[in-house]
Amino acid sequence: MCLALLATWACGGAIRVEPSPAPTGDPTVGLTVPAGPVLFEPEQLIFPPEAFPLGGVEVARDAPIAAHAWERQFALHSSPDFRWFVVRLYVLEPDIPSSKFVGDNDCDSMTWEGERPLIEQIKAPPRSGDGARACLYQFPDGQRVLYYTTGFRNVGIVVGTQPRREEMTDGLALDWIASLARSQIAIIGGVLAKGR
Repeated sequence: MCLALLATWACGGAIRVEPSPAPTGDPTVGLTVPAGPVLFEPEQLIFPPEAFPLGGVEVARDAPIAAHAWERQFALHSSPDFRWFVVRLYVLEPDIPSSKFVGDNDCDSMTWEGERPLIEQIKAPPRSGDGARACLYQFPDGQRVLYYTTGFRNVGIVVGTQPRREEMTDGLALDWIASLARSQIAIIGGVLAKGR
């Protein structure tokens, strides 16, 4: 008979590791940002690797994806919970609100090369930005990907992740990407405040 967690390992059982909880604070609370549209380029605003809340992260992709749009993908090789996270920023024209970006980009807007996942719009957590949409993509091999779309002023923000295991439920994964979206909004606000 195994006596404790350490003994579970010795008896041949696997040690169960609880999923990592998402950061709960809202970095946008109390943020003082000057009025007006965002006029910076997305690469000046994108989530910096040193601010990422999980250790062992590697930037797997860091490149433009369209005019005035940037993608930074974070690989987590040692995380038991996630394979990757991605943050995409779209700096829109100054007179286009990000709520229009959220409204125009529904769950069917995402394309998958050579694959056809089941697509489901799921309930988005309370938003910090200008509108929010959450999408779940379930693949035939059992893998799943979640995306959260929101925005701030004239910047569209898309954050996604691929959970690695069942213990990282859709709700927990969504909490993570919504938290990263709030952090991204705070990063944009910080850049705007410094650029006064």
